[in-house]
This record gives sequence, C-alpha cells and structure tokens, in this order.
Amino acid sequence: MTPFRTAPIKPDALRERVAVITGAASGIGLALALEAAAHGMAVALSDVGEEKLLAAKALVEARGVRVIAVRADVSKLEDVQMLHDRTVAELGDPWLVANNAGITKLALTWDHQMSDWRRMFDINVFGVVNGLQVFLPGLRKRDSGYILNTSSAAGLVTIPAAAAYVASKHAVVGLSETLYRELQATHSSVGLSVLCPALVRTAILGEKKGSDGQTVSNIDSSAALEPVDVARTTFRAMFARQFWILTHAHHMAPIVRARVSQMIDEHNPDADSIDADAARASTTVTGVSFV
Repeated sequence: MTPFRTAPIKPDALRERVAVITGAASGIGLALALEAAAHGMAVALSDVGEEKLLAAKALVEARGVRVIAVRADVSKLEDVQMLHDRTVAELGDPWLVANNAGITKLALTWDHQMSDWRRMFDINVFGVVNGLQVFLPGLRKRDSGYILNTSSAAGLVTIPAAAAYVASKHAVVGLSETLYRELQATHSSVGLSVLCPALVRTAILGEKKGSDGQTVSNIDSSAALEPVDVARTTFRAMFARQFWILTHAHHMAPIVRARVSQMIDEHNPDADSIDADAARASTTVTGVSFV
C-alpha cells in the first residue's frame, strides 16, 4: 500500500498561522518560537518559569508578530487545556503544536529516586501526551496543521547514567512514529515530525555562563549546535513533511547504525553504539568510567 502523502509546505503559507510551543522560555523552545515568528506566525509561548517566559515573550514580540505567554505545567492536563483555550481565544486556532518541554538528570540508575522517574515521565512523556490529547482533536477536525514532538538522540541510542531520561525519550519516539502511521493510514493532512537532537548548547544538562553572558550547557562537544541552528533545521524538515529530524545526523549516523546492527546480530552493546561525548559527560558526573 502506497503511504498517503500531502504536498510540501511553502514557508509563506505559515504567515498569520498560530504556533503553540511548550518549554519556550529558553533553549530549543525559544529558538523555535523565534523561527516561527520569522515566518510571520503568531506564537503562544508556554513554560513554568514566569520571569524567563516574559523575557522570551519580549524577544518574540520584537519580531513584530502577535504573542501571548501562558505559564503552564505540561504535566497537568488542565494546564495544557488552559493553554489551548487561551490560544484559541487570543490568537486563533493553532496550526503548529510543538510539544517541546523536557527535563533531564544524570545519575546512575540506582541513584535515581522515584521522584526523578515520575517527574521525568510526567514532563517528557505525559507533557507530549497531554499536548496530543488537547490539541490533536482540533487539528484532525480542521484537517490542517502540524505536530512537532521533541525527543532526543537519547530516543535513538542510550546514554549511561540517564536511565529515566533515555526511557522517556524512547517513549516519545515510539508514540510519535505510531501516531504518524495512524495519520498516514487515515489520510489526514496533519503533519508530524519527531525532533531528535544530540548535544545542543542549552542549560538542560547543567549550567555555566557563556561568553555572551547567557546560561549554556557545561558539557563541551565539537558536534554541539546552537539552538537557532536546531530551529532552522527543524522548520526546513517540517516544510518537507519529514518525520525524522536528526539535527546531528552526520554525528549520530554511525552510532545509530552500530546499535541497530548489534540488535540484529544479537551482539552486546559496546563502545561503537554510544556517543563518546555523552559517555564523557556521564563519566564526569558519576565518576564511573564509560569511555
């Protein structure tokens, strides 16, 4: 059976459409919001930190588009419903829904507390699920729009000392691919991509002050990207209706291929199927050598 396909999206078709972006106060989320504004979209920003959220709102407003900032915890269905309702009331029906909010923690599996597991899944997985529960019915009814679910390279390979994070991001990849197949099979025009970046210079894995005074990751990598580069790559991929978005594809390709090969050949995981930068980071944090 030939999969259902719709035409690529023209960049100018986004003008005046509405984007909803969670985890939008900083990092990839803010970069996605600024990129959406650059294409003329109205933007609903959501995050849990009010001060950073308002600062992000000012940056996006400077692009000359309509913007609202909604403080919401994506782990709470009622908060996501409130985000939807305010977006519709103040900006109009959403076209792009970016389920982007996420957190992580580096610790050995036996050092993860139950609170770590619950919080990681509440935000990284149920934040996406809540976004789909609330926004997908309207997108399907209008037969128009796009869903962007942010996973991670950790949704494709593993990182030692990050069991809860890896498990949550694998879940996002699995549910996204399943939903993609369902939308295709029902001939829906709603698009869907899963974003799987490797190291990006954000504060998610620890903080230090960069040369520009901004807070960035304290993990160095020659392959690390700036959030703006991730956002531009993501929008190009969405225009092409590309499901898999691997912003670090060249860096990740041999690692992903090695993992799949080890699965098929039933070989135990080895150094070929792990990101060396991630291994060094886990070693630094835990004192256990994964290099």
